[in-house]
Amino acid sequence: MPAFAKNPKFIIGTIVVLWVAYVIYANFQIEMVTFYLLPFNILKLQLRLSAVIIGAAIFGAVATIVIQWLWRRPSNSSSAATASPSGPKSSTVA
Repeated sequence: MPAFAKNPKFIIGTIVVLWVAYVIYANFQIEMVTFYLLPFNILKLQLRLSAVIIGAAIFGAVATIVIQWLWRRPSNSSSAATASPSGPKSSTVA
């Protein structure tokens, strides 16, 4: 058995990937999910459940990346860049 296969990260990652593949495959068999956008069946949207799951995963990944980017970018606050005013400094030699 290769050394990387004994790594717990690899084992857990493999289990997660196989589980996600199973969820997508098993739910691909379900026909359609109906979203009623307006009352009285005026406007409804029918999607496959697998498309809903994949769309939710993509939306979650993109939202996470955007939130992390907004969280980590430098602040544009001018108060952080200004120094406190002080009088002229005199150098004294002891």
